[in-house]
Amino acid sequence: MNIELRHLRHALALAEHGNFARAAEALHLSQPALSRSLQALEAQVGEHLFDRSHREVTPTAMGELLLQHARKLLLYAQDLKHDLQLARGLEQGELRVGVGPFAGAALVAPVLATLSRAHPGVHLEVILAPWQELPARLQRREIDLMVVDLHEVEDDPCYAVQALGEHHTLSVCRAGHPLLEQAEPGFEALLQYPLAGPNLPEAIREELLKRLPSALQNTWRAQWKLAITCDSSAMLKQLLLGCEALAMLPWFMVEDELQRGDLQALRSLAPGLSGRFGVARLHGRRLSLAAQCFIEALLVHDVAVRQRQAAWLAH
Repeated sequence: MNIELRHLRHALALAEHGNFARAAEALHLSQPALSRSLQALEAQVGEHLFDRSHREVTPTAMGELLLQHARKLLLYAQDLKHDLQLARGLEQGELRVGVGPFAGAALVAPVLATLSRAHPGVHLEVILAPWQELPARLQRREIDLMVVDLHEVEDDPCYAVQALGEHHTLSVCRAGHPLLEQAEPGFEALLQYPLAGPNLPEAIREELLKRLPSALQNTWRAQWKLAITCDSSAMLKQLLLGCEALAMLPWFMVEDELQRGDLQALRSLAPGLSGRFGVARLHGRRLSLAAQCFIEALLVHDVAVRQRQAAWLAH
């Protein structure tokens, strides 16, 4: 029996989506092409692998068995591809980096530009996804590295982590915001205006609440709800420029806007919270040359950002 990996990928997509049309769209195939692929796979196996109905397509018992092995085989194929790339080096290598659309994207973009200039032969792929999805993508070998908040990975033995330095978090608003007319607004003032920000991990939310004055902690825990939830750093900054919302953001994310004066820092409302980011990979998986160069460039960029941050805070 000579089963092709592409047929297994098609079967896994069909099981995931439960529908020929949706699976074909995800695979960038026509529906007839997907049907022919499944028919060829069933002919090779000699069994029906899926039960079809008007509403959904579900694996048969034989289909479930095949899918279990298909997942393992495709992971082995990914690992083989990875090892071959290790041997090729930087001239023909590729690197897939997973980042969240919030802090990760803002931190990583300059690093990828540096890596591309230094090694134009490396194919770079950036997977922009919610931070909640990145660990599963790493487990499935869809990405080689992920840049994430350390709260999510540092205690998990599945990952090898290279930590970055701490990044200061600011409370920011648009230039001309009414709060800027007050000499030193207190945290009570924050509840008078809409709050904007990303979907925060619960650990970070609790850490932020602990930093508030004790008299306000219970009030905030009961009343604090983001008026604007946005995981895109670029979109969030545009929103801040056009309304009265406030946000608590890492300094590096708003460096350019602060320098231009488009956004202003509310220093009396600084939460005293530092962002802790890092780059993670699967434990025991060897780093390609491209991945090593990326991590080295990220560490250099991180040092430079924190130096500029320290100079800004000193003034």
